[in-house]
Amino acid sequence: MSGTRKLISASAWNLVGQGLPLGVAVVAIPGLIHFIGLERFGFIGLAWVLIGTASLFDLGMGRAVIRTVSARLAQGDAAGALASGRSGLSLLAALGLLMGALTLAFTPALVRHVLLVPPALQHEAERALQALSLSLPVVMLTSGYVGVLSAHQAFRTLNLVRAFFSVLGYLLPLAVAAAGQASLPAVVGTIVLLRVAGAVAYAVACRREAGFGWRLQRPDRTRLRELLALGGWMSVSNLIGPLLGHLDRLLIGALVPLRSVGIYSAPYDLVTRLMVLPYAVVAAFFPLASSLAPGMPQADRALRDITRLLFLVMVPVMVGIMALAHPAMTLWLGPDIGTQAGEVLQILAVGVFLNALAQGPATLIQAAGRPRDMALLHLLELPLFLLLLWALTVRWGISGTALAGALRLAVDALAVFVLAQRGLRIPPLPWRRALLPALVVASLMALAQACRSWPAAL
Repeated sequence: MSGTRKLISASAWNLVGQGLPLGVAVVAIPGLIHFIGLERFGFIGLAWVLIGTASLFDLGMGRAVIRTVSARLAQGDAAGALASGRSGLSLLAALGLLMGALTLAFTPALVRHVLLVPPALQHEAERALQALSLSLPVVMLTSGYVGVLSAHQAFRTLNLVRAFFSVLGYLLPLAVAAAGQASLPAVVGTIVLLRVAGAVAYAVACRREAGFGWRLQRPDRTRLRELLALGGWMSVSNLIGPLLGHLDRLLIGALVPLRSVGIYSAPYDLVTRLMVLPYAVVAAFFPLASSLAPGMPQADRALRDITRLLFLVMVPVMVGIMALAHPAMTLWLGPDIGTQAGEVLQILAVGVFLNALAQGPATLIQAAGRPRDMALLHLLELPLFLLLLWALTVRWGISGTALAGALRLAVDALAVFVLAQRGLRIPPLPWRRALLPALVVASLMALAQACRSWPAAL
């Protein structure tokens, strides 16, 4: 199979694995809100954040496993690939145990003083968070198994498992709540059990597809140094970057009532899941980008091609989201919630569109072995974004939260293009040629933003 066909095939399977749960979420979330209430759903949203961000604290081991195992396989060193994978998963398991212990120890303080859970729900929230703490080692191991499958290019199996358990991650909590078990421990416990079952499924897939079986293994100094060197700056970038994306929901939980977190979480979860489109492309693009060295003409062509592709894919999606936001949110969540959720969705859509365009240069930077650039950028953004997020949330509530996120993503996208151009010694991009498409898209989004009814949206 040619490189282009492999890229298209891998992108398609990534899209299935990440896109199918989006359709299920659209159906499941309103029902879940109905059965457990908006306050409990707000906590569930925070639980999803905790599970989603757990793998960000892996010191870059997830990406390091992909790089080291891929390099050994390319050299024909199957034994070295197996050892690198086992070493990486052993480090991930240790980190998961540490994170789980810390979260468990600080559960009461998190519930009462950080998340500001209402007194009536504090006992439920503590038990639910304790269950989540126990699942963190499993979540970390899952990240390692996904890395091994990615290194072996087993995208079909990887995404079939991912899609199956992601879909169940919405449907089973809904079924449990509909059956009368609407407490936080019952719903979150279901999510935890699914994470454990998913880890087992990934382990079986690794053995079948890659002949990989994990057992606890202490890395030798050479292998440990290699993994930590690859994961150093990459871990900072992988931690701070997604943390910036999740920081809004964590902060508004401390600044506004938990009910507002629930209103914000529904449109946030919907619009950010649309990132499956660019993620599906760049996940498959990463191996190709790894072969490009700074100064190569192919790097310039790759940046232009991937940016053009992401632009063409995302424009119709985001204009549609802008136009359908208010009528769709009202239909989906009801008139009481839909108006405010629609406004949040429109603001977030602009930021997600810009973030999607930045995925191409960001992938090139990391694949070229320059994660330090991305890490320093995110470290610089973190305190500035915190101040902006706090100021706009206090001023305008969750609409201000969404605006702060969109502004950060706009600045981040511009900076990432500049870093890719300089780091890979790419000639200046033709910004003047991009001006007309940018103006057209801005005009379409501005018109779409004014839609408040189905006839206007259509």
